[in-house]
Amino acid sequence: MAETWGTSHNSGQFVGSAVVAGATYGPHHTLLRLKTFGGELIDYRVGDVPDPAGIAEFNGDDLRPISVKIQDGGEQCSVVARAAAGGARALRVSLGGALALYKSGVHAVVDGGLSAGVPCSARNAPRTALQ
Repeated sequence: MAETWGTSHNSGQFVGSAVVAGATYGPHHTLLRLKTFGGELIDYRVGDVPDPAGIAEFNGDDLRPISVKIQDGGEQCSVVARAAAGGARALRVSLGGALALYKSGVHAVVDGGLSAGVPCSARNAPRTALQ
């Protein structure tokens, strides 16, 4: 059975988290094809294109990118990278850099945020000790 792409969203309008399943690059924007954890297929437009210069620090042997997270419509992006000295580090990266990492084969997710009324939201949930 063929998958059908659902709703289109501009950056900042998507609520939830999804895996980037594909991308189409325009001259000034990128259309990300997202698949939510619930199986919904979404087109998500962000206002940037891959910027290979934004990933220069990952081209050496010191860091190996593992995954990219795009948040808040691209306002906040981060990459988890394995350091040559051992262990993983989370580093900030530009939206263009995040898109370039995805284009180079790094796994990417989009976090469009959680609505304020969601009780399991890390932004809104009270911190409690595990028992």
